[in-house]
Amino acid sequence: MAQKKNSKAYGCFTNVMIVSGVDVHAKRDQANINMFGAKHVHVFSEGASAVDHLCDNRIDLVLCDSDLGDMSGIKFAQIVRKNMSGRPLPIIMITLENRKDYVLDSIAAGCIGYILRPYSMDTFEKYLILANQLDSYPEIEEMELQEAKDMVERGDFDEAIEAFEELISYQDEAQKYYDMGCQFMFQGKYGKAIVAFKKAVKINDLFAEAYKGLADAYKGKGNMEEFKKFLRKAAEVHAQFDRLEEAKSLFIEILKYDSETPNPFNTLGVNLRKQGDYPGAIHAYSQALELTPNDENIYFNMAKAHFFMGRLEEASKEVTMSLRMNPAFLEANKLFQRIHGKQWEADKEQVFQQRPQVEGTRESAKDVDP
Repeated sequence: MAQKKNSKAYGCFTNVMIVSGVDVHAKRDQANINMFGAKHVHVFSEGASAVDHLCDNRIDLVLCDSDLGDMSGIKFAQIVRKNMSGRPLPIIMITLENRKDYVLDSIAAGCIGYILRPYSMDTFEKYLILANQLDSYPEIEEMELQEAKDMVERGDFDEAIEAFEELISYQDEAQKYYDMGCQFMFQGKYGKAIVAFKKAVKINDLFAEAYKGLADAYKGKGNMEEFKKFLRKAAEVHAQFDRLEEAKSLFIEILKYDSETPNPFNTLGVNLRKQGDYPGAIHAYSQALELTPNDENIYFNMAKAHFFMGRLEEASKEVTMSLRMNPAFLEANKLFQRIHGKQWEADKEQVFQQRPQVEGTRESAKDVDP
């Protein structure tokens, strides 16, 4: 076959790994990736051998089948994601498996693409281009990061500090992309969800690098207190990444096994609260209210999270909103009494019309556990 030298994907990946327990699949994938200028293609039939190879060799892209000789493709992707240090390795799942649960599991495992066999060359090319785009920082931010690092190398520490501080001023972008990813998952737009989650990962990686650069700049100036402070900040970015990834995994489990839930963001909030992640729970409840803004259970759940954080004013505000929607809400009345030491008294002018339960639908999740 002629090489596709005019393609945007040509030459993007030098070292490619193919992992498949089916010989004919591996040969087809190898022939296709060779058309896009891959110089070294390593083929493995078992996941364990592929992981061993990854530990000691540079790989730019993995094409993974759903069935390997010793494990599933999902399991392999999970192992790679958990154990490989450095920037996440782009993995494209190429499979005969089209069940929703398998797609969701692939996204949870960190795969950046999902191709159904038999596939067209256009589809294959599209995912190669996407993998190349997602495997790098946004171009401008990457240039700014490198310039700031160069300033540290030159000893221009004050300029470097200013450049790094400008980079970290956009840190909320990571949370925004995680939120977008969950919204796309809920809507069944899995391709867009993958892109959003991958952008969030890259942004987190960027901020960790920026905080580490700030630490190096302050160390160069001899300010060890600021050096230690920003090293801790870099560690906090990684911890926040872990929390976001955990929330994503929980959300995917809800979509898989509790698909009839009327508001998965609310269920996610309940699960996060039980794990002690109160800020994460409150954020999930805020997302839930965008879907069902007249649900007294969500306001009660949010009040409970605030209460456990010791934020009694916020807890009072949310539980009062819940009771206005449903004055007969027993658990909300009990929470109000714990906050104020007295029962809530309904004011007719403040009571909203109670939300009707639509026949045939389930009640939204209510956080009534300790």
